[in-house]
Amino acid sequence: MFAKKSNLTLIEGLIKGNVVTSKEVADTMKAVDRYYYCPTDPYDDRPQSIGYNATISAPHMHAYALELLRDHLKFAKRSLDVGSGTGYLTVCFKKMMRTEGSISYGIEHIPQLA
Repeated sequence: MFAKKSNLTLIEGLIKGNVVTSKEVADTMKAVDRYYYCPTDPYDDRPQSIGYNATISAPHMHAYALELLRDHLKFAKRSLDVGSGTGYLTVCFKKMMRTEGSISYGIEHIPQLA
């Protein structure tokens, strides 16, 4: 767990720590700035409160998920993020999808976050 000052330095730290191991995941996470999805300390590698008794997962957890799903998302037509919170991972899923017309859905039960 580490604190960084920008999205780029956060992702560089995840690469250096061998959490992000592929160019696809690195490029995706660099393109989706956590600043827009996390109200405080977006570049800290730890879960963050997003209000309403909910959290956004730590960046390393998102990176692990993206690495595990990388080959599946590449050719997917649809993806579903259950408990999507602020939508960070939903957007990352979409960025990794290469199929024309693909769509990434997010479902959130907290109306204020949806």
